[in-house]
Amino acid sequence: MATAARSHVSIKRCGTKYTPACTVPKIKPKPPSPACVSAGTRYAVPAITITSNAGIRRILVTDAPKLVRRITFSGSGPTQFALKGLGVSTVGLTAGGHLIIVKVTDVKGKSASKTLRFSVCVSTPVFTG
Repeated sequence: MATAARSHVSIKRCGTKYTPACTVPKIKPKPPSPACVSAGTRYAVPAITITSNAGIRRILVTDAPKLVRRITFSGSGPTQFALKGLGVSTVGLTAGGHLIIVKVTDVKGKSASKTLRFSVCVSTPVFTG
C-alpha cells in the first residue's frame, strides 16, 4: 500500500528551554499608494505580512472606530499570515485623511499594532450651464 508524501514545515515556537524567547508580533505592510481615493469607492489595503514566533491568536483591522475584519485562530495559531485583498468602503467618509489600524495579539497575550493612512479625494465641483 502506497502512502502519499506530506510536506513537513518546521515551525520554531518560542518560550521553552530550547527555543528563542517570545517576541512581540511584527506587522509589515507594503507601502500604500500616495494617491487619494475617490469618495464612494473602495480603498484597497496594501498586503500585510504578520509574524509571531509564539503563534498568532487574533488579528483586528479597524477603520476607526468601525471593525473591518476580525480573524481568530484556534490552537497555537500560525507563525506567519499574509493579509491580502482587503478593501475598505469610502461611502460616507469625509474628504481628507483616514486611518486603518491593524492590531495583532499572539497566543502569549503580547500585541502590536500598525496604523496605515489613506486619504479620500476632495471632490471637485462640476459647473454646468
